[in-house]
Amino acid sequence: MLLITSFVGSIIGFYVCYQTVVKMHYVSNLIRMRVCMLNSMSLAFIFAMLIELTTGSKSLAVVIPVVTVCLPIVFMMKPFNVLDMVEACIANLMSVSMSVMLVGMVDHSVIWAIQCILVLIEIMLYLALLRKMRLR
Repeated sequence: MLLITSFVGSIIGFYVCYQTVVKMHYVSNLIRMRVCMLNSMSLAFIFAMLIELTTGSKSLAVVIPVVTVCLPIVFMMKPFNVLDMVEACIANLMSVSMSVMLVGMVDHSVIWAIQCILVLIEIMLYLALLRKMRLR
């Protein structure tokens, strides 16, 4: 169940992430950064869980999500801002660390409940993106 939820959440999260980068260039930078921060925190947690469950490696579960989730945020920033980049990386790293730590410490039903809530957040972010795109 954890693996399936991680996979579905990762697909939705990456879709929201890249839609934010591609289609929200006309929205204010503040809104884009808020969507990216929320998405990167939930996506990093879910994707790190997927990497750890499939590979069994905690190292890969930290490195791969940090790189793949932070890069779109860097490419999205039109005026490059070091503070935004540091904030995104720290939030991402904290989510990944929590995900990797929880696998061995907490019951799987608790982790699954957290994942389900994060998948719901990803869906809500996607719906918010659709609404913003329709308003323009």
